Amino acid sequence: MDPKYKLTLEEGDTNLEAFRDLFLKREDKNPTGSLKDRGMAYQISQIYSEGKKNLVISSSGNAAISAAAYCRLAGFKLYAFISPKTNRGKLEKLQKLGAEIIVSSKAVSQAARFAKEKNYVNLRPSISEFGPEGYQTIAYELMKENFEDIFIPVSSGTALTGIARGFLKFGFLPRIHLCQSAAVCPLGSLFDKDFIKENFSPAKALVAKFSPLKKEIVKYIKDSGGSGWVIESEEVIKIDKDLQKNNIETSEEGALALAAVYKAREKGFNLGKTVVLLTGKKY
Repeated sequence: MDPKYKLTLEEGDTNLEAFRDLFLKREDKNPTGSLKDRGMAYQISQIYSEGKKNLVISSSGNAAISAAAYCRLAGFKLYAFISPKTNRGKLEKLQKLGAEIIVSSKAVSQAARFAKEKNYVNLRPSISEFGPEGYQTIAYELMKENFEDIFIPVSSGTALTGIARGFLKFGFLPRIHLCQSAAVCPLGSLFDKDFIKENFSPAKALVAKFSPLKKEIVKYIKDSGGSGWVIESEEVIKIDKDLQKNNIETSEEGALALAAVYKAREKGFNLGKTVVLLTGKKY
């Protein structure tokens, strides 16, 4: 991509903080408050280079907020299809960024239909060849630390895919641990059967019931010697409180991933030097 098309809000290079006997990667410190900034910076820059100006996204919140910020930077129009259950704080932030918001209980399918009818770009990262690319920078930043295990909260798995691709460019893959909630766990449940299914989770951003990237994700986990983990609400709440007591304000998805570390240890998983991704800010 020609550098003149590169859009940036100075995303990336987030803090790596020691926390007891592991490390926390503070992706919640990105410009709009989540790791989505890395993916959107690359994806929207690519679209910018192609001269397209009308974009569509379906999102539980963070991706739409990030997309709106980069679209504003590029002078694009963004149509954001969001669930009626979207966090109010996220909705208010999205409104301030100037996106046209469409609230729908079928946000994913309606966004896809709208984009097709209007011939607009559907930004859904898991179906875009450029969706995972920006997340490779997380791997680049972590490589020099020689981590053996990485725990990632996962919805569709776009970030996990990009991170794995990034590590593989260096010829190395740490053990990758996919973390999902007991409410929505189509990928985690392939590896972890020890949980009680729930109807709700505090980790509300992990909503994807299907991932187009499933085959690639499962291969990365198996090839790396990692695993998938399903975490119940009680554990998420407990770890979230613990983080807050230690002055770490982050989203429940990050708390879920940290809870997965403790579950892995309880199950006898021999973890080495470990990093947990805190993927978003608390609203």
